[in-house]
Amino acid sequence: MSQWLKQWEALDRQWSGRLRVNERPFWKGVATIAAHFGDGPLWLTLWLAGALYFGPPTRWRLLLWLGASLVAAVVTYSIKFTLKRPRPSEIDGFYSKSYDRHAFPSGHATRMGTLPVLGAWIFPPLAPLLWFVSITCILARVALGIHYLGDVLVGWLIGALVSLIILALASSLI
Repeated sequence: MSQWLKQWEALDRQWSGRLRVNERPFWKGVATIAAHFGDGPLWLTLWLAGALYFGPPTRWRLLLWLGASLVAAVVTYSIKFTLKRPRPSEIDGFYSKSYDRHAFPSGHATRMGTLPVLGAWIFPPLAPLLWFVSITCILARVALGIHYLGDVLVGWLIGALVSLIILALASSLI
């Protein structure tokens, strides 16, 4: 491993450690709830329920958001299962213990990266709330020790960048 990569990883561990809520029960409870804001089954349910509830064009925009999230997930999981960076720790109550033992980049953060881009495009009045949920979720995952800070930042950027690309492509077609 190169020297700069070792230094980056040491810095990532140090900053991530500062965000941990280990012995603070209240904040650990808050972080546990917030860390689940990015759960895939939750978002799949929301996207599909929204697509059934809303008519065009909102329905098509929600399906575009779902498609962008799937593309971003392919990018994320291709990197994740190639690099296989271990998680800082495993915590009961998170399906990562059996489903996905690799940390980099974060799949939850990837979904959360789509939220302030495509979610705010579809529902502009909710933009501040969507930003709050997005940032809270990814920081909660670091606070609980499920991810390092670098895991969530890179995952979030993948979700946001894929969303911007998909949005640009869709806008050129409309």
